[in-house]
Amino acid sequence: MIFDTEETREYRHHLARWVDERLKPKAEELDHSGEFSFELFREIGELGYLGTMYPEEAGGSGLQQPYTCFTILCEELARASVGFAAGVCMQGSTATHTLYAWGDEEVKTNYFLPALRGEKVGAFAITEPNAGSDAASLRTKATKTDGGWLLNGTKVFTTNGTVADFITVVATTDPTLKAKGLELFLVDTKTKGFSVGRKLEKFAVHCSDTAELVFENVFVPENRRLNNGAGSSFLNAYQALTVDRIFTAALAVGVGRAAYDASLQYIQERQQFGKPVGQFQAVQFRQVEMLAKLESASLYTYQAALLADQSKDITREAALAKIIAAENCNEVCHMAMQNYGGWGLMNEFPVQRFLRDSYFPMVGGGTGDIMRMIVARQMGL
Repeated sequence: MIFDTEETREYRHHLARWVDERLKPKAEELDHSGEFSFELFREIGELGYLGTMYPEEAGGSGLQQPYTCFTILCEELARASVGFAAGVCMQGSTATHTLYAWGDEEVKTNYFLPALRGEKVGAFAITEPNAGSDAASLRTKATKTDGGWLLNGTKVFTTNGTVADFITVVATTDPTLKAKGLELFLVDTKTKGFSVGRKLEKFAVHCSDTAELVFENVFVPENRRLNNGAGSSFLNAYQALTVDRIFTAALAVGVGRAAYDASLQYIQERQQFGKPVGQFQAVQFRQVEMLAKLESASLYTYQAALLADQSKDITREAALAKIIAAENCNEVCHMAMQNYGGWGLMNEFPVQRFLRDSYFPMVGGGTGDIMRMIVARQMGL
């Protein structure tokens, strides 16, 4: 396959070893505690993985296939813990991309580079209580003032929200302009007027920090308005949000792989009626169906990543990858639960966590219905 190169094989090999030795043994503990692991996060930064998407001269890894490699990062981490993977993937993509693309030297020195090293945690805040996929309806307001801007509003579902050192906030400078009035503002979480409303509790991805954020006359200096002067900075950043759909698809592939592997091992060991349950045709057919769904999800996800590396328009492919991977791998996790039978309901086996976490890629970054709307528009409908 074109996306299977020496660079990507070496990248996956070293990363998979770290996942198996460091992340996987702690995955259950992280799920039970629901805590963000600063220790593992900093390790990922020290190893250079947070700089996967960026050129060497900017402080990144300088890879030839950055999007494919970052897709591998999301998949491999999710194979052990989707919750941990979600926070890392936010850090290495959307939370830092806007700083890399439009931040000045002060921003890059104080936020971007420390973020790549894992020394600072970043977040990207767009969703609001009454505005999710309909970004043009956002109410968080940015008002011009001497030397900068004042932000007022509330955000929800912000990944890394309670642990972030900085947050890129989407706010409107003119509600009458709809999406064209949206701009990006870099907020240091130590700034007066910023607060965490509450940490949001979820039934899945427990160790992925998710928060409600409040902005009350938060001052943002002019240089931290992330805009290169070419229209709405949010619309300019939309490409990064599009690519993120591929990374969300990779999270689904990762948890699907975990469920498939666990199920395959279980049906070879579990004995009923004097033989392994994997020798019963119904179970065999289910396991094969799991493999078929997983392989199709993986192939389409990496095809989309390859197109991104080739600087192709991926609007349709990224949305399709998210639909195919999220829905296929959720079904894979359901079938793994069936193969486990009653033991699948027990917390001592991870298959119940895989199933819970498989719902995150179906919703995070846009629901399946929103993805279908995007594809339909690309079809001219």
